[in-house]
Amino acid sequence: MSKRTRRSEEPTEEELADRYYRRRHEEGDWGEPELLEKPARLDMTLSVRFTREELDAVRAAAEQAGVKPTTFIRLAAIEAVSRRPVDRARLEQDLARAVELMRDAQRALAS
Repeated sequence: MSKRTRRSEEPTEEELADRYYRRRHEEGDWGEPELLEKPARLDMTLSVRFTREELDAVRAAAEQAGVKPTTFIRLAAIEAVSRRPVDRARLEQDLARAVELMRDAQRALAS
C-alpha cells in the first residue's frame, strides 16, 4: 500500500510513476507521438563588454528570470529591436511644446 503525502485525492508522483511504469507497454495510454518544432540554430556569436557592475546586474536579472545570462542578453536584444524606435525629432518637439505650456502656466499663475 502506498502512502499519500497530500490531503487531496490526487496520486503522489511516486504513485503516478509506478502506475505508468506498470502500464508502459499498453499502447492506448500514450496516443500518437507529436512532432516537435526544432528551434533555429544559434550559430552566430557577438562579443559584448560590460563593466563589473553591469555584468553583476545582468547575472542577477537572468537568475531572477530563470535563464542563463547569455540567454537573458539575447532575449533582451531581440525585444529591443522589435520595439518601434524613438523618433528623436518628434520627442524634442513634444518636449519643447511641454516646456512652453509650463511657462504659460507659470505666467498665468504669477499674474
